[in-house]
Amino acid sequence: MWSRTLLGGDLMQFGQVKEKILECFHGLEGNQSIYVSGPDGDITLHAEQPVSSASIIKIGILLEALRQIDNHQLAFDQVVQIDNVNDVGGAGVIHHLSRDYEWKLADLLKLMIISSDNTATNQLIDLVGENKINHTMKAAGAFHSKLMRKMMDRSALKLGMDNMVSGKDTYLVLREFVTQHLLSKSSMEWGVEVLLQQQFKDKFPSKIASIKENLLAHKTGELNGVEHDAGILFTSDGPVVYAFLTAGLLENRYGREAIANAGRLLYDFYH
Repeated sequence: MWSRTLLGGDLMQFGQVKEKILECFHGLEGNQSIYVSGPDGDITLHAEQPVSSASIIKIGILLEALRQIDNHQLAFDQVVQIDNVNDVGGAGVIHHLSRDYEWKLADLLKLMIISSDNTATNQLIDLVGENKINHTMKAAGAFHSKLMRKMMDRSALKLGMDNMVSGKDTYLVLREFVTQHLLSKSSMEWGVEVLLQQQFKDKFPSKIASIKENLLAHKTGELNGVEHDAGILFTSDGPVVYAFLTAGLLENRYGREAIANAGRLLYDFYH
């Protein structure tokens, strides 16, 4: 289907909405890496340009953890202890809670995605293995992406070690949750269900007045000068996988605004 009726009764072709989405990022300072793929075609801008991943790298960690669960190397209900070295601030809640809690692997995976918990993420990196995470991202085709440091590791960052992703790579990793390749069907569904519970809604969905439930499975990421939102928009014609990555921003609000405008256009076109 190549044209759809938008709010107000205007008929818009896919080529037009593609142009309007790209316009959202034109004039934005810094580096953008955009990749959208759906039933009507692709939308790309510097799609293979690596940028600082912020929390988008956590999708790759989720992918590898689920792969290991499929291979019976890990189990959802196994108890995982939080090591002191992995207890860090920033996003998340574990850092602020009593150390008396027992965490199951499933809990840590959910917290890593829905509240972007950095402590959970760091413990998962140790449990799953940095090299295995990078290997599995490459197995998905994500050759420009690499996990190089834990969350909140400013010492590594000063040494030039940063986690990197590109728009196309992020699409390829997310595609694993809707096209069976590296994961079992049950793990794909579990991963999507977690992504559907995302709590940070200040970017892609922020200008959508009434977004329907269970349509947007996504992950956000932000650092100083970095604003990302990547996910899966479910439509009657099939999934639309998108990655809106913006880095090198003078002010973060400009990146959030661009992603929000693009998200509204994409959502309205399909719904």
